[in-house]
Amino acid sequence: MDYSIPPELAMFVDSVRQFREKELMPLEHEFLIKGSFDAKTRTELEEKARRQGFWALEVPEEYGGQGMGTLATCLVVEELFKHPAMFEFGGSPEPVLYKCNEEQKQRFLYPIIKADHRCCYAFTEPSGGSDVAAIHTTAVRDGANWVINGTKTFISYAERANFVILFASTDRERGARGITCFLVEKGTPGFSLSRSIPTMGDDWEPHELVFDDCVVPDANRLGDVGGGWALVNEQLTHGRLKIAAFQLGMAQRSIDIAVEWAKSRVTWGKPIASRQAVQWMLADSVTELDAARLLTYRAAWLADEGKPCETEAFMAKLYATEMAQRVTDRCLQILGGLGYSKEVPIQSFYRQVRVWRIGHGTAEIHRWMIARDLLGLSARD
Repeated sequence: MDYSIPPELAMFVDSVRQFREKELMPLEHEFLIKGSFDAKTRTELEEKARRQGFWALEVPEEYGGQGMGTLATCLVVEELFKHPAMFEFGGSPEPVLYKCNEEQKQRFLYPIIKADHRCCYAFTEPSGGSDVAAIHTTAVRDGANWVINGTKTFISYAERANFVILFASTDRERGARGITCFLVEKGTPGFSLSRSIPTMGDDWEPHELVFDDCVVPDANRLGDVGGGWALVNEQLTHGRLKIAAFQLGMAQRSIDIAVEWAKSRVTWGKPIASRQAVQWMLADSVTELDAARLLTYRAAWLADEGKPCETEAFMAKLYATEMAQRVTDRCLQILGGLGYSKEVPIQSFYRQVRVWRIGHGTAEIHRWMIARDLLGLSARD
């Protein structure tokens, strides 16, 4: 298997680097102090990106996108996440939306590609997130409609979304096989954002969503009744690969900063780069980063080849998230008090990477799934 990066893709990623350096880096100090970008700034950045051709990158050409694939997407977000703002280019719908029927595509898929709409993905509940069978939000059939009741929590980007990709139980006795997906538009009676949830991460304040006798037409059901499990699986695998790539960017930038500091910071007449303790921290960091990068690129390559990559995505995200936590910790230690300050982004990366050992499945769940695949066990084992 060849994991080399095609020259044309490498050139494209270099243009992404130039965008990051020109458009994002001048805003970094302000972001580090405030801990966020306001909606106006993010919208302006998205418009600049769109004018430069950074739009709908992973959308198939048949839908008007650039069809760049999973590996290209991972390379792009790796470059962008060298900035702490967690900024991504727009125009790429959540993968489940490609499963829409033709009428739904006109209402939900194409408006996202055109930047007319935004959406969010609602899976996690107060009772848990990784156990699909334990979803408590229910959808009960009522003629041509469904009545939805329940609560979702830690939902990202809900405040900007025009609609929610919601997973609810339509048959509790069937567990994971009784989950169905619905597209719930903001403004639907019975649907509300009850509160935002402050977190330790920069620019991430997810919301809690409440559905109280929320009536949704069957025309807004995505896929078959009880077919939500397959949609969840595909959605999460795609997300895990992107999350793994996020960690590569944050870890690389942290190492770059630590290397430059180690060369210039002098103690007892010598730069700390001459100290073996610092050398070993950097050596461990760059070795682990390279291993995570290879795991991520391999899984993305498999996805582009249309080959199974669920376990490989588990492995990539598991290793990359734990790698990034170790690397940002070491790099912060190398910078000492400066690393702990908001003068540099390492402290922001350090806090941000922590959530990804939880989101899209915990590290413990990932280990369980990898072992199940290795041992040939079922979910009941």
